[in-house]
Amino acid sequence: MSATSSLRHSQTARPSSPHTPQQQLRSGNTSFASTTSPGSSFRNEDDAIIFEIGTRWLRAGFEGNGTPICVKRFGPEESRRVADYRGWIRGEAGAGPLLKPMNAEDWVREYELWQSDLRKADLGLIEDKIERVFRETYNQYLLTDAGTSRLVLTLPALMPHPLLSSLLSTLFSRWRFPSITLLSSATMSAAAGGLRSALVVDLGWAETTATGIYEYREVVTKRSTRSMKSLMQEMGRFLSGLASGSTQEDTSDEDISVGFTYCEEIVSRFAWCSPEAGESEAQSETERDISIPSPKNPEHEYTELPFSRLADPVEKVLFALGTAENELDDEEKSIPLLVYNTLLSLPPDARGTCMARIVFVGGGSRIPGLRQRVLNDVQKLIDRHGWSPIRGQALERQRQRMEELKISSQKRTQTPEANGDNTPSNDDSKPDPSKEEPELDFVEQKLRRQNKDTPIPVQGILREVESLGAWAGASLVTSLKIRGMVEIEREKFLQHGLAGATRDLEQPIPDRRSGLRAGDRSSWTLAGWA
Repeated sequence: MSATSSLRHSQTARPSSPHTPQQQLRSGNTSFASTTSPGSSFRNEDDAIIFEIGTRWLRAGFEGNGTPICVKRFGPEESRRVADYRGWIRGEAGAGPLLKPMNAEDWVREYELWQSDLRKADLGLIEDKIERVFRETYNQYLLTDAGTSRLVLTLPALMPHPLLSSLLSTLFSRWRFPSITLLSSATMSAAAGGLRSALVVDLGWAETTATGIYEYREVVTKRSTRSMKSLMQEMGRFLSGLASGSTQEDTSDEDISVGFTYCEEIVSRFAWCSPEAGESEAQSETERDISIPSPKNPEHEYTELPFSRLADPVEKVLFALGTAENELDDEEKSIPLLVYNTLLSLPPDARGTCMARIVFVGGGSRIPGLRQRVLNDVQKLIDRHGWSPIRGQALERQRQRMEELKISSQKRTQTPEANGDNTPSNDDSKPDPSKEEPELDFVEQKLRRQNKDTPIPVQGILREVESLGAWAGASLVTSLKIRGMVEIEREKFLQHGLAGATRDLEQPIPDRRSGLRAGDRSSWTLAGWA
C-alpha cells in the first residue's frame, strides 16, 4: 500500500504535459529593441500592421518590431505576369545596355509607383499596383488575413490628394479595414531618433524635403526637386557618355543608353561627395583610377576612370555646382540652401533647437560624405549672411560703410588727445565691455536654481542626430496605443471620400486605454495632409 500511494503521489506531483512557468510568459508584442527575428515570438491579433509607402519602396511589419519584415520595391520585375520568364531568360531587366537610347523620364518611369506630376498619370494602373503589392505582402510575408488588424500608413506630408484618395479607396474597397491611421514620415523619423523637435532632411527619390518639427508638430516644410531621381538621370547620362567615348562635359540633353539597374548599382557603390566644393577636382591629379563594370558589357568587361569623376554628378545635381543662387527657382535650391532657408523660416526658439538636431533620412543620406558636406555649407551660409533674409548689393555696401566707421572710431579713441599730452591713458583699469558676461534676467536665474539637476539642452549649433527611420518611429508610436491625429473610418470614407474631412487641425487625441473608440468621433481631419 505504501508503494502504491507513493507512486500515485509522484504521478500527481508531476505535470501531465509540458508547460511554461508563469514567470516566463512573454507578452504578445515583440520588444522594440529586441534583436530576435519577428517570427520568434507570439503575436497578438490586436497588433497593428504598419506600411511605409514611398515612390519606389514599400516597407511592412508589425508594431513593436525594430525593423520591417519585408521591403518591396516597384519595378518591371515585380510587375511580371504569370508565365513571364524573361527575368530568367535574359537576366534582370535594366542590368545590361539598352537596345535603344531612351529619354531620361521614360527611363525611370517603370521603376516608380507614382510621379509628382499627376496630369499624365494613370490612377487606375497605380491602384492595381497598390492592390498587388499589398496582397503579395500579406500572403508571402505577413501571413495573416488582410483587414483583420489595424492598419497604419506612414506617408510623406507632401502627397497629392488624388493619389491619397486612390490609395485609401483601394484599401477600403478591396479589403475590410475598419479604420486606417495616417502618420507623417518626417515626424516618425524624429521620433525614431528619440527627439521631440528636429529638422528632418529627407533626400528622397522624387524630391528633397526639409521639415522643421517642434514638439512633434510640423512647423514649416520646404522642398526641392534636386533628389535621387535627378542624380540617377545625371549618372545615367555620364555612364552613357562613357560608353560612347564622349568627352562632352554637358550631358543634360543626351539620352540614356545604360540599364537602370546597372546605374543604380554604380550610384549605391561608387557615388560619393567631397567635403569641400571643388576638392574632387584638386584630388583628381593625386588619386588613382578605379575599375568599374563597363557600361557596354557590365557582366564581362571593366573600365577604368578617375575616382573623382564619380563625385561630379553629386556636385552638379545636389549642390548646384557652377550655378549662381539667383538663377535657381524656389523649387530647385541646392540642399544646403534648402536647409538654411528652412531654418531661417523657423521662429528663433525653434530654430535654435532644430539646428542642433538635424536628421538625414532617405536614400541620398547614404552617399559617403554628403551629410558632413551639407552641414559645412550651411555653416558657411550662416557665417556669411547670419539670420537675416535681406540680401543685395545695397546691403553689402551699407555693411561695409558700418565696418569702416567702426574702425575709424576705434582709431580715434586710441590716438592721444589734441592738447599734446602724450601720456597714455590707463585703459587697463577700465573693464572691457566685450569681455563682460551678459546679465541674466531674474526669470532665467530662478529657472536655473529650480532645475539644477536638469541638463541644459544643446542649442544654437549645427549637429547631426542619427535616426532609425520613419518605419521604426511609426512602430514605436503605434505600440504606445495612442490614437493618431488622422484616423479614417471605413464607412465615413466610403460615403464622402476625402471631402468628408474637416479642416480643424486641433482634433482631440484620446488614449485608447481610456475607453473611447473610433466611433466616438463625429468628424475626422486630414491634419498635415489637408
